[in-house]
Amino acid sequence: MFLEKDTPEATLKEFMSLDTAIEKAEQKIEYLSSDEETMRIYYERERSLHERANMISSAEERKSIENAINFLRLGVDIETVVKGTGISIEKVKELNRNLE
Repeated sequence: MFLEKDTPEATLKEFMSLDTAIEKAEQKIEYLSSDEETMRIYYERERSLHERANMISSAEERKSIENAINFLRLGVDIETVVKGTGISIEKVKELNRNLE
């Protein structure tokens, strides 16, 4: 069901109460938005989580590249390296050229 922009607040609340997940999210939003310090802490935490996820992703990518290079040095064919590491074929070919 789609709601119009001008749907009365009472109707919105009624729909939200039908789904506990939506209701809990709404309560959290109301709580967080009511206090500036809480909002600041929330945004800092979100930023920190985002940075951590990026660091993990970068580390995983570096490890995949390291593995690809090691496989290429061992003479593993490019297609197998692509399948084993998840790196694009273009990137594996580039790594292989750099090893030559």
